[in-house]
Amino acid sequence: MQYLFYGIAGVFLTFQVLYTIIPLICSKVKRLDPELAERSISVLVPAYNEELTIKNCIDAIAGVQYSNYEMLIINDGSKDDTMGRLNELLELRPVHRKPDHKLTYKSVRGLYQSLSYPHIFVIDKLNGGKADSLNAGIDYAASEIVITLDADSMLETHSLKYVNQYFDNDEIIALGGTVKIVQGAEKKNGTIIETFRGKGIIKSQIINYTHGFYVRKLTQSFFNSIVVISGAFGAFHKDVLMQVNGFRSTVGEDIDITLKIHEYIKANQLKKKLVFAPEAVCYTECPENLTNFYKQRIRWQKAFVDCILIYWSRLSQRFSVGVSLFFAIDGFMLGTLAAFSTLFYIGQTILSGKNIIEALIFLLIIIVINGAQFIVSFYLCKKYGSNYTLWDYVKMLFFSQFELLTYRNLLLYINIVGTFKYFDNDEGWGFVERKGVAAISQNMAAGTNT
Repeated sequence: MQYLFYGIAGVFLTFQVLYTIIPLICSKVKRLDPELAERSISVLVPAYNEELTIKNCIDAIAGVQYSNYEMLIINDGSKDDTMGRLNELLELRPVHRKPDHKLTYKSVRGLYQSLSYPHIFVIDKLNGGKADSLNAGIDYAASEIVITLDADSMLETHSLKYVNQYFDNDEIIALGGTVKIVQGAEKKNGTIIETFRGKGIIKSQIINYTHGFYVRKLTQSFFNSIVVISGAFGAFHKDVLMQVNGFRSTVGEDIDITLKIHEYIKANQLKKKLVFAPEAVCYTECPENLTNFYKQRIRWQKAFVDCILIYWSRLSQRFSVGVSLFFAIDGFMLGTLAAFSTLFYIGQTILSGKNIIEALIFLLIIIVINGAQFIVSFYLCKKYGSNYTLWDYVKMLFFSQFELLTYRNLLLYINIVGTFKYFDNDEGWGFVERKGVAAISQNMAAGTNT
């Protein structure tokens, strides 16, 4: 096991060098082209028991500066008053639209259009899960571009314009936007001000989302090897989603659809790309306590294990080299396998009293790399329009080192538990309690990312 740890450590350092250098030298801010024609966009929002959060999502979409779009909210047989809340907010009336009938999903009870916001529609269907809801939305969508959005996600004002501009490149068939934590933002004079505040669990997620998107996804995007387009904010060509038979009902539909599209590209020998669009931003509510954080991350780990078991045997034949490396090595070896070997190595070192010096040296190397990567992520955060103060960045840097020794170790434990809990065979919505934070709504982030 000790030699396994050394091998994993070597691979770990290799990937960390890539994650430090690539985003720093290869990132480029995309400027909006005011003359670019607007493609039609359908924004799909699956909703299950979202009566507390759905208003924020609607308020945000109402403030988006884009005209050629529709929003389809899919009520997946909610047990709370989600449908009543939607009718209260939107003034719904029944309408008819013929679906494509190319995907399978639970029966639709009705389609409704808002009298207040004519571009917003509601699909009311029987409960079938998130993937089932997304498939219904795709089948009813009238646009060439489909965006998937969580019900607690709130789009930034110019987000659809950036999505439209990225899809002006014919090689791009799917993209993921930047997801930011709403608890770390407040609205002042019509502008979103980002601040590093809140409980430790919230701060940990703020800096990890910053690092995960601006460092990890920028690097994977450079190699056309994005492993997961976040379900909180992803955009796809509708015909591609149809070609891969939509979303699979599983514990992690976002990573699964990403891999299915990569597989589709390789099978058809297409010169197409899945990219990260850092300028396209949405805000989401993160768990505010350890109980909900634990439930969310257990679900994420179960989703990853599910895809490992499904796609592992065909990685080398049906996926590009880049996708295989980032999925199998960076994802599985450095994410799941490393959790087991690291805890074993630490336990062995403590109990035997051996290798303490080399363990401390390795820890020092990790601390240095961690600091360097977060400095890079903060630089890119500023480059792409965030307005944290210098003092916020200083606090974030120091907290990232504290977080390395605390919350990061909690994630090791969660990865191990989530790996075992995958075999519980629970593929439901995985409900995480949300409060419906009302910090951001209409006219989100006006003046940001311009």
